[in-house]
Amino acid sequence: MNYAQLVVAVTDYCENTFQTTDMDTFIRQAEQRIYNTVQIANLRKNVTGSLNSGNKFLACPSDFLSPYSLAVYPVITTTATGVSGALTVVVADATGIAIGQSVANANIPDQTYVRAISGTTVYLTKASTGTVSGTIIFQGDFLYLLNKDVNFIREAYPQTSGRGEPKHYGIFGPQSADVNELTFIVGPTPNLSYMAELHYYYYPASIVTAGTTWLGDNFDSALLYGTICEAFVYMRQEPDMMKLAQDRYTQAMALLKNLGDGKQRADAYRDGQVRIPVL
Repeated sequence: MNYAQLVVAVTDYCENTFQTTDMDTFIRQAEQRIYNTVQIANLRKNVTGSLNSGNKFLACPSDFLSPYSLAVYPVITTTATGVSGALTVVVADATGIAIGQSVANANIPDQTYVRAISGTTVYLTKASTGTVSGTIIFQGDFLYLLNKDVNFIREAYPQTSGRGEPKHYGIFGPQSADVNELTFIVGPTPNLSYMAELHYYYYPASIVTAGTTWLGDNFDSALLYGTICEAFVYMRQEPDMMKLAQDRYTQAMALLKNLGDGKQRADAYRDGQVRIPVL
């Protein structure tokens, strides 16, 4: 069901013609109720960003509502030289490079890792396929941060000069440049440059502006009856009709919740297939 079909259906069910602004309000209110009742998979989004050494703040995306997870991993970029076929490279700066990190360069084979470090000499698990020169990138493992209150982070890491690998994060508050957007704070203050991967909850574009959405295509019953409920409130509809619409909406939401909070969070291999007793 697309936007135009939804408008026609609501108009027919309500036997009333609404102003476009009013209809759009009904639809947006229904979407908001649905999206805050069931966490369906299409409400999840991933973005990457960067944490700079000495800066404990990370700006949230403009469509951010709440976090699912925040992970960081160190990324060390430096220059290096190495002879073709050798198991070592000499880097300009070994700060932050650790055993086990992956190594990337045009002449470094895939899945090559740091085996040992001695001064500025880095020992690799695979020999280079050519002369190594220019930029070389060392990347560490993912580390998922624990979500904590800002007060906890302030108390646990009271000195901004104290730096290390981040372990905790929290929503700090509005950004200084835009009070409508939020900022994360991490602790301790990063000692290196880290890449960050944020998995978060957001509102997808409304069917009002997008024309078609996952909800309209896959669970139009919830969207339809949710919109009708909003329209009935506007019309001050009779209690029996309000109850009928609400009951149909509740039934549709039960099915959607079974999907979003049930089936999409499990699989048959780990959890077994859904079984219904034979009556």
